[in-house]
Amino acid sequence: MKRIRYNEIFMARVLEIAIGLYFVAGAIPKFLDIDKFVLQIAAYKVIEAPVLLEWSALFTVFMEMCLGMFLILGVRMKGLTILALQGVIVVFSVLITYAWRVHGLEDCGCFPIFKMSPPVSLMKNGLTLAASLYILWVFSVKGVWARTFGSDVDTSTQEPLAREKAKFEPLRMLVKISLSIVVAVGCMAYSRQSMDREALEQDAESEGGLFSQFELFMPEGYFNLAQGLYLVAVMSSSCPECKENVPALNDLYQVPDIPPMVALCYEETPGELDVFKSTTNPSFPIYSLGDRALLYFKLLEKESFRFVLVLDGRPVASWDGFVPDSEELQENIDRLHAAG
Repeated sequence: MKRIRYNEIFMARVLEIAIGLYFVAGAIPKFLDIDKFVLQIAAYKVIEAPVLLEWSALFTVFMEMCLGMFLILGVRMKGLTILALQGVIVVFSVLITYAWRVHGLEDCGCFPIFKMSPPVSLMKNGLTLAASLYILWVFSVKGVWARTFGSDVDTSTQEPLAREKAKFEPLRMLVKISLSIVVAVGCMAYSRQSMDREALEQDAESEGGLFSQFELFMPEGYFNLAQGLYLVAVMSSSCPECKENVPALNDLYQVPDIPPMVALCYEETPGELDVFKSTTNPSFPIYSLGDRALLYFKLLEKESFRFVLVLDGRPVASWDGFVPDSEELQENIDRLHAAG
């Protein structure tokens, strides 16, 4: 019985450490590039407000790092840590299923280093949940039963040593908890500090308008979005929807007597915009936002592509996910002129 009990504890501990390492490994790329993680959360289309998205990302980093450290260090708190793990798994699984079935989510963002599809992520969550149930059974349920009835462990010769060890257990536990929280808070603080501060401070009510920050000197010409009327396409070089809208943008760009048109394009990695241009052949000028993920998100509404009519830095009309035809666009321009 002693041997069986030891094997159960050993296996549960291995699973506990493995799950903890996975959580820590998943949190590291998130806090190192928090802007991209914000976009991954936005892809679920559950939270839309930028502030809530940002703090959801920060809380997720804190939670994953803290929970992972707890599991690695064996901070179980009478099973509360494992119960928290199970709650996190269930919540994440519900969110993934919703975003997958309703919004066509392709990458759950659980492990940013590589793409993980919703079915694979749900399978992984199921295995993790099963492992957590085993851990809970060994350390909490069966552990209490064994300590109560003494069915598999003879502690008669170990009581003095156990009492001596127990005196320092609260201190050891406090050190483990403190270390986990300090590391998690440090990761969250780094993420907060490394966020795109300029983008965070910009919103629709900013002085001069959200688009007034763009004064662009480009080979195709000079575009000062803070002054005058412009047509602006906000897109991403890796967005399929954005690529599909390029032909419509090309057609609109050829229409005479329309305001100047320029695209603001987010590119996740350097050189991605060049690939985008070579595959879509845009005839309109495109300005790279670089990898400023939060700035890109601030310029959007609900879709990953947005076409905006901008007057003196402020959006006066916009179309999410598609390009309006020239007649509809002209009607909006005429209304602006009529309003003076």
